[in-house]
Amino acid sequence: MEMAALRERMLHLGFRFNPTPQEAITHTLPRLIAGEPLHPAIRPYLHDADIYTCEPGVLAAQFQPTPRTGDRFFFTFCKRQPHARRRPGIGNTTDVKDGAGVKIGEVKKLRYKKGGKFTDWLMDEFSCCSQDAVVGDTQRVLCKIYVSPRAAPDSVARQEDSAAAAAFAPQVPEDPVPAHKRPVPPPVAERPCPKRPRHAVVPTPLMVTPSVQGRLWAGAMRATA
Repeated sequence: MEMAALRERMLHLGFRFNPTPQEAITHTLPRLIAGEPLHPAIRPYLHDADIYTCEPGVLAAQFQPTPRTGDRFFFTFCKRQPHARRRPGIGNTTDVKDGAGVKIGEVKKLRYKKGGKFTDWLMDEFSCCSQDAVVGDTQRVLCKIYVSPRAAPDSVARQEDSAAAAAFAPQVPEDPVPAHKRPVPPPVAERPCPKRPRHAVVPTPLMVTPSVQGRLWAGAMRATA
């Protein structure tokens, strides 16, 4: 099955990619780090991009959101500086633990800030405790960027998100307009020939000789002159 057909099938079945922090840290992120394949219906919505140098509105216009939720997921690098501000924003960090209570990673919630003011763009940054995620002074993380559910309908973030989502929406083919056929005229009934009465006299056609015909045209011309 082709990729596009598979995605259409998954969407028809109600496909939704919205992993919990545990799922993101124990399944999605480790497979991305190891280069292992993910489900073909999911991988197109996991984008590789340096999101820390781009504004969220720009990212929304360039990368396709996930179905149903409209979130955008990115596999990227971040600086390993827990106490440093990586970008204009504010957030808090929460430990993610497994069933035995062992810490397996962290999720950091941030809010983007522009021009000294907070926006309605939010981000969840998922990181795992595996050493495979560490590359020099950077760490591989999985990030989810989305608009705050509390954002006003006319907020800049919501407008940017709606415009970007509309650009990525699949185009529905229009039904062809049927050609209007010219109506067929009803058949014309032939007028019956009048019955000739019995013993009717058939008129004899007038035979005009050339000399008489010349006088007729001449008379007509004189009468008209």
